[in-house]
Amino acid sequence: MKKITIFMVPLYDVPEAFKKHLEENYGDYDVFISNDRDEVLPQLKDTEILFTFKLDDEMLELAPNLKWVHSFSAGVDTMPLQKMKARGIILNNVKGMHKGHMSEYAIAAMINLARNWHLMFRNQIKGVWDRTIPQGEIYGATVGILGLGQIGCEIARKASLLGMRVIGADSSASPKDFVEKVYGANEIAKVFKESDYVINLLPSTPETKQMINKDYFNLMKETACFIHIGRGITVKEEDLVEALQNRRIRGMVSDVYLMEPLPQDSPLWRLDNVMMSPHICGDSTKYAEKAVEIIKHNLKVYMTNTGEMINLVDLDRGY
Repeated sequence: MKKITIFMVPLYDVPEAFKKHLEENYGDYDVFISNDRDEVLPQLKDTEILFTFKLDDEMLELAPNLKWVHSFSAGVDTMPLQKMKARGIILNNVKGMHKGHMSEYAIAAMINLARNWHLMFRNQIKGVWDRTIPQGEIYGATVGILGLGQIGCEIARKASLLGMRVIGADSSASPKDFVEKVYGANEIAKVFKESDYVINLLPSTPETKQMINKDYFNLMKETACFIHIGRGITVKEEDLVEALQNRRIRGMVSDVYLMEPLPQDSPLWRLDNVMMSPHICGDSTKYAEKAVEIIKHNLKVYMTNTGEMINLVDLDRGY
């Protein structure tokens, strides 16, 4: 019997409504669901369709009948893309479903930095009452967004509504709603020079690997802040640490890192101008139900060969 395998992570469960949808509409497929890799591996031999957060070389080799993979994640840079291409495997992701909650994170990061909440949190722990901590505001400030995909454009919309000036950089350099100026990839330096907040949403590609380095940090205003929510590999982390240690920039909120989990000996843990989260910006209590809505659409297209899939990944570009 043909098989759909769903490899979740312990953080999420497959919504019951989606299980029922599969049962009612695709009963000619056997459906196997697990968040345990060891349980999933033996099932891959007969799997035609795989819905997953992860796919590595071993999994791919164990799945000779695999025709279609739908990633529960937007990023697919850890998957064996060229091997999938050689086998003609279709790959989709859930790009776009993160724009609501990730844009909220970005707005919250800017407000927290403007209000210096990182300093007040430390004072709270120490029991210190200090009313001299500067209280800024994001109204009238310039935010520069690196990567104007769906998340970047949603940040731009919300920031604009809050009275911010929005600029950005994008590979296409095409105009975007709520963005005053869009620079091309070769003009990214202008975003760093002009912005009070730089939000990094760059994807992980060979071209972006450790692309953001001291040359860019040195262009930033000393009062400017960096918000890192794209991919950790896009930043040369030692240069970022140096810029923060030397107060070359005022502060940072980071959700992603070059190595994850972040090593205990990383200086970032001990910097008082840094707020960090453990790569959870893209997480949401509504994550699974948002993801399966995209998957349901693509599953219908795959099964009926009518209509068009959304979020089809270019296996050469990696997104």
